[in-house]
Amino acid sequence: MINKLLDNCFLTELNSEVIDVKEEDGYYWHAFKETIFYPEGGGMADDIGMIDNHKVLKLKEEEGRLYHLLDVRLEGSVFMSVNLHERFRKCQIHTSQHLISALLGNVYKVKTLSHHVSDEENDIEFDFDHFTDKMAFELQVLCNGLIRDDLEISIIYPTRASAQQFVSADKLTHEELRVVRIGNLDYNLCGCMHVPSLRYLQMIYISGYEKTKHGYKVKYICGDQLLDSVGKRYQVLDEASRTLALSHLYLNTGIHKLLNEQKALEHDVAVWKQKYLVLESERLLQKEEDVLHEFVDDMDVKSVVMLAQMIVEKKTAAVILAKVYDNCHVVIAVSKTSGLNAKELFQRLSQAIHIRGGGTELLAQGGGIYQESWKETILSFPITE
Repeated sequence: MINKLLDNCFLTELNSEVIDVKEEDGYYWHAFKETIFYPEGGGMADDIGMIDNHKVLKLKEEEGRLYHLLDVRLEGSVFMSVNLHERFRKCQIHTSQHLISALLGNVYKVKTLSHHVSDEENDIEFDFDHFTDKMAFELQVLCNGLIRDDLEISIIYPTRASAQQFVSADKLTHEELRVVRIGNLDYNLCGCMHVPSLRYLQMIYISGYEKTKHGYKVKYICGDQLLDSVGKRYQVLDEASRTLALSHLYLNTGIHKLLNEQKALEHDVAVWKQKYLVLESERLLQKEEDVLHEFVDDMDVKSVVMLAQMIVEKKTAAVILAKVYDNCHVVIAVSKTSGLNAKELFQRLSQAIHIRGGGTELLAQGGGIYQESWKETILSFPITE
């Protein structure tokens, strides 16, 4: 049976009486003579609120009654209170969906396929074959024009014969019919809660759209949700403005300036890193050994590889162990004229210390979690028999 108390979204307080209680795992499901709590359905979430100062934990419909889950057992008369802010926000979002669907349905003859609600943004999917920026802008203008006109939203309970003038007979399957009507624009079978007229939507912002498998998804924000969203975004902009010491209007310019400075710094770092590697390779090449075994703990993996390649331009081979935070990286490089195979050498080393990796005949590399005991093995690893 339809609960007509839910026709008024502003009815958020009610005195009622307990008529049934069911215990479940230390909690209690209560049914009442009357209730103002809306149970999830039609794309709207459960109401949240209190009964005798106890939070309603969950709602469920069973045996033709709505049961409310509480952490205590109640008896006799009770006082119900629903969170008006959350309910009003949900009603704004749902009524906005009716308005958007009605406008696009009337103008473009498209069908509503689905509706999704979230805290940040909502979307409605339509069976469009195309949708454009111009159409999105026109939709926003139409919606807000009708909000200014403040069309009435009425909830009626028509006879089946009356409803068939507006709705096809195959949709009139319920014993009781409940219709939500927006002026002369929309006549829609719906069991959800709504605001009483369009002015309560305050404003609708079409925030974007995207192609889907079945059509296009139109995204929107409205009413209190829109105000909350603007507040959150404005706070982020304020923080960014203070950080960059710029006004909101010049943030994009400041960000691009930072990105360009970062690129310039990265280029400078690359140049100085190359100079450092050249100097380090020259220092190592002064050693008499033809095969160098080295340990480093101040280089990234890419630099270690470059250093090994520089060494084997004049030496037969190089084995470099690098400690990178808690990991180790091993590079074996050989000269083109050495007759050695770096990949085979690495495989032989990996069998001794169980590291993973691979490579080519001239350079092989790999690593694992650093173990101090590996250092001696790697730095004394024989390259030639």
